[in-house]
Amino acid sequence: MRFAAILSATATMAGVVRAAHGDGDEGSIMGPVAFLWPDDRNWSAAADNNGPCGSTEGVTNRTLFPLSHGSVALTIADEAYKVAFYVAFTNDPTRQTEFQEQVVNNVTEVAPGHQCYKIDPVPPSTTAGTNATIQLQYWAVYEGENNNQNQTFYACADVTFVEDADIVGSVPCFNVTASDFSSEGSSSTISAGSGATTGPTGPGVGSSAAPTTASETSGLAAGAKAGIAVGSIAGVAALAALGVFVYARKRHTGYLERRRASKMNAPIPLNKRKPDGTSVTSA
Repeated sequence: MRFAAILSATATMAGVVRAAHGDGDEGSIMGPVAFLWPDDRNWSAAADNNGPCGSTEGVTNRTLFPLSHGSVALTIADEAYKVAFYVAFTNDPTRQTEFQEQVVNNVTEVAPGHQCYKIDPVPPSTTAGTNATIQLQYWAVYEGENNNQNQTFYACADVTFVEDADIVGSVPCFNVTASDFSSEGSSSTISAGSGATTGPTGPGVGSSAAPTTASETSGLAAGAKAGIAVGSIAGVAALAALGVFVYARKRHTGYLERRRASKMNAPIPLNKRKPDGTSVTSA
């Protein structure tokens, strides 16, 4: 699981920070935006513009997800727009029309970093043991593709709803942007929450979490501004010690080459949702 890997990595912060400046994995595990929690389906450059789930794989694992006070957390490598979340209450949704229930109000824009969003209450008919798939849908411009116009990207996270008491551990729900860590030796403000109760931050969205301040333990290069800042929610006092900064400069590395190699050179249309849930294509 990605979250478990993040937590274990905090024990060797210095080594991770050094490795983060390498380009080996860039473009191989995610598009411009991905789920941090719940765990999403494996990413594929050949499919991330294909609805409904942006992956060549179906359901391979499910995350236990609380019936109430649920949140979704994003890791953001590049600017994205019109971010939306939908849910399908089926075992293996394969059609866009199955994602009718919107669970987070539209987010106008997100910047590189991490953001957490509290989802709306699920329908009363949803009980412990219900399977569902949460869909992330957003627009992003990727340099050199689609005439540098917006494209629609998709990702899906498969979950099983359980009683809140059955959730073990804390959901990685915190809000931080890469710009918070862009100045060497400066202090950074991290909005962190406890468990799955932290609200979102972003354009037009308020936050229910009180900000806390942590000083950087090492300066970040200017080139890291477009990266991802990964943190831990183990406690406010431990934020500085447990922060792991993983940088992805997708605009300048293997991501574009991998996508070109995936035979997706043709312009990719931008999909817009009609009120009935179907899609239309616009130039």
